[in-house]
Amino acid sequence: MNKILLALSILVLNGCTSQSSQDTPTEFPELTGIYLGQSEPGLSPEIFAPNIISTGMSELNACFSPDFSEFLYTIITDDDQYVIMTMSYLEGKWTKPKVASFSGTSSDADPFITADGKWLYFVSKRNASHSKKIKEDWDIWRVEKIGNEWSNPQKLGGDINSETNDIYPSLTKDRTLYYSSGKDRGNDNNDLYYALSNGNEFEPSVRLNDSINTHWEGDVFISPDEDYIIYWSSGRPDKGLYISFNNDGEWTLPIRMNEEINKTGNEFCPIVSPDGKFFFFTSDRIVDNKESKRSFFSTSNMNPGNGKNDIYWVNASIIEKYRNSGR
Repeated sequence: MNKILLALSILVLNGCTSQSSQDTPTEFPELTGIYLGQSEPGLSPEIFAPNIISTGMSELNACFSPDFSEFLYTIITDDDQYVIMTMSYLEGKWTKPKVASFSGTSSDADPFITADGKWLYFVSKRNASHSKKIKEDWDIWRVEKIGNEWSNPQKLGGDINSETNDIYPSLTKDRTLYYSSGKDRGNDNNDLYYALSNGNEFEPSVRLNDSINTHWEGDVFISPDEDYIIYWSSGRPDKGLYISFNNDGEWTLPIRMNEEINKTGNEFCPIVSPDGKFFFFTSDRIVDNKESKRSFFSTSNMNPGNGKNDIYWVNASIIEKYRNSGR
């Protein structure tokens, strides 16, 4: 068995065992409702599904299918491997997390499902030549939904992928692809690009203008209607998540999102739920956990908010406040 799959298999199996002195099993809870049975947040970010999804390990990404029948996220293992996990909503409740069918043989991350539910895009360090050698840089891949299963992965063609990191695919409802790449300035200076769909492939990529691309830009979320963009930027006076709006085809000057969002500057992986109600992101902020609860996954530090990556969510109405107020 591949070492990544083996490590995750052990982790999932051990996840039902707590580390208490009594070694009492921690059962996976029954989760109902499209948001895993979680109480919906207001205008202040909250950890998403604490001790279920955000567990005190290192988790990122939050991808729901358009019909809310599947949820995917990414775990970073102790040996720095990235694995995409999936849960299914079956017969009114969510299944336990498991390794996605197309993941686990190499580092994979950043899942994104298109608005029609037909394609799932992600990034991977797998080698397209079927060589066992792991690539050093990330490329963008996709799988197609055939029946109830995802197909074998296929690497995007054209000029999308390069010899540098090509990361964080996000698509509009018209399938225009946005992503981040170091193809022009190297991995130390990633820029944001878009590529129009021409059916099953993409037109040549276009670099966004200099109002967006000024430093290191990555982890880009494009709204379904292409009317706003949220991305992570580093190298500015304050790193973190920024938002810009489409004004008749021109992107406005980016606004750094407020301190409730950008608590540490290491906030990334922005995405909005398919119904437009909630904004998800990842943060390594430390939270004062007054109650210690055991997580489904068994780890050395079992509580979220411990300085590792956790997934947060907040009411997406904050986006309109930025649009209306400009701050």
